[in-house]
Amino acid sequence: MDDLQVVVFKLEDQMFGVETLQVQEIIRYQNIERVPGMPEYMEGMINLRGKVIPIINIHKRFNFGELTITNETKIIVTNINNTFIGFVVNDVTEIIKFSKQDIEETPDIIYNKMNRYLKCVVKKGEKLISIFDLTKILTESEVDKVVEKIE
Repeated sequence: MDDLQVVVFKLEDQMFGVETLQVQEIIRYQNIERVPGMPEYMEGMINLRGKVIPIINIHKRFNFGELTITNETKIIVTNINNTFIGFVVNDVTEIIKFSKQDIEETPDIIYNKMNRYLKCVVKKGEKLISIFDLTKILTESEVDKVVEKIE
């Protein structure tokens, strides 16, 4: 694996990351319009410069419990199958470039179909940061459901 530039974010007290190539933009948390009949992990949608963006609560998606909204809460916007989708996180802390020696493949014992979104693990000092593939947090059928709710 080559060097990796990562947007580091917090979920609860844990650090995670996503490759910068997957990030369209990072915005402050804003009012989210609820939509009836949504999956529990879908918060609703926002209007971002004329585009309707469905918002996914990663806390609920990963069973981390309720997310407390603060001034640091952010939305990471990505493009999945030509659909912009936002993911709510506690905070975005930094952008870091990791070299090959800091990157480890996800151990086989951890990787399975339930957490196929884990791309790799990077080492930052003594800490480990799990790197997500945002395109795999939702299954294809879940993405279809989300898109269906906003159309």
